[in-house]
Amino acid sequence: MRIKSNPHPAGFAWIIYFLLYRVMRYRYAEVIQNLSRSFPEKSYGEIRRTAIDFYRHFSRLFAEMPLLMTMPRRHIGRRLVLHNASLIEDYQAQGRPVIVMLGHYGNWECLSMLPALLRCPVYGVFKPLSNRFFDRLMKRIRSRFGLQLLTMEEAPRYLLQRRLPPGAYVFVADQSPPQGKHMVDFLHQPTPVITGTERLAKAVDAAVVYAVIRRQEGHSWEMCFSLITDQPATEAPLEITRIFNARLEQDICQSPAYWLWTHRRWKTNLRS
Repeated sequence: MRIKSNPHPAGFAWIIYFLLYRVMRYRYAEVIQNLSRSFPEKSYGEIRRTAIDFYRHFSRLFAEMPLLMTMPRRHIGRRLVLHNASLIEDYQAQGRPVIVMLGHYGNWECLSMLPALLRCPVYGVFKPLSNRFFDRLMKRIRSRFGLQLLTMEEAPRYLLQRRLPPGAYVFVADQSPPQGKHMVDFLHQPTPVITGTERLAKAVDAAVVYAVIRRQEGHSWEMCFSLITDQPATEAPLEITRIFNARLEQDICQSPAYWLWTHRRWKTNLRS
């Protein structure tokens, strides 16, 4: 699926694209290698066209960042549309926490708008950025509409404290673990996966929901929720993690340009 052109801020996005792709060639070798290994059936021409589409999408994410910084709260409904949000709110009404799992697909920064659209507390679980300036900036943007930020180390403590009101805990769960003890087959490659989200869901009996963010026309996005399980304790080990990665893989294969191909997801493989 090709990326559709956008109106304003298309000019700003084009400048960013020119710098990232044409001038800096930002992580171009990693992008090509990741795409080639993930889609071995594609020709080099197809891989290169997908890479160009990715850089255009990636540039538009940067160009749209000022909208998140300045957009009035009343415009959130135009910017982000939720599908099947009652899935989360129904479990919250039952007094159960909900763990939402998603990947670096589409525009994960839209998570900052969730508190304005859901009738429950929303916690975003993020890995702090190494650059302190950008870390503070992103925290300010992400918490602007009421998203409560937790580090990956803080999240288990918050969830295990049963006194806290139930809410939605959002994990961007396709990151590389510090040590790859557990593997799944993901995009034709053995891939180390994070299992802490699954273990946490079982520990607190949280319903587990998959979310995907897709672009609509213009600068708007849609976020779709689907149930992975509401009985985590009965699931076989790694089954929740496997289902999450299988659904993410399906979305990536449908529109590969929207995943974060600059992410060094297969660090060990890239060194081989």
